[in-house]
Amino acid sequence: MSGIAAQEKIMLSQRPYGVQSGAAVAANQTALNVQGQGSATLPNSQAVVTSSETKILNALTLAALVASLPAGEIPDSVEFDLYVSGYIKATASGTIALGLYADALTTVTAGNCLHKTASAPTQGIGTYIFKIHAHLTISAYSGLIEGSCGGYAAETIDPEITNTNFPAVTLTNNPVANFSLSLTSSGAAAATPTTITVTNFSLG
Repeated sequence: MSGIAAQEKIMLSQRPYGVQSGAAVAANQTALNVQGQGSATLPNSQAVVTSSETKILNALTLAALVASLPAGEIPDSVEFDLYVSGYIKATASGTIALGLYADALTTVTAGNCLHKTASAPTQGIGTYIFKIHAHLTISAYSGLIEGSCGGYAAETIDPEITNTNFPAVTLTNNPVANFSLSLTSSGAAAATPTTITVTNFSLG
């Protein structure tokens, strides 16, 4: 294993907050995606068969695929990171856009959208990797989720920009916040599905 690969493996192992596969967690850590959502096994795949924006579901429960932030895990007004990565397989060419939402809903709610792929790049037939990286802060003073987000999809950089919306949160709720994903693929249809596979969805 190269030094870079080993370092990446260590970094991933130090992110305890994300969709859980049933692996053990430390006694003082709350496993995410177990509070009302059930545990998903990553990688988690979903075939999208419509060109409309579609929320990504937990393949085991058919609830939204969610990463949750438990109460008391992130100090007030301290920045934390949200990481998403995986790959998208298209069977027809078209534009794609990934969405990051501050909710646990299976339907698209525009006011909860933190970020969407800005450039809507064109993805040809084939399989391409994607990633989302958000820098977020939750504050009792503002009562909002604030920050910025960017990523990469279809061999195209999605520049980091300020969040589209700033949804309200309450720090005494548990979880404090849920995060979910969506995919829009203009070429997706029943005969030409676009399959998204999420391999990492974590907070740290």
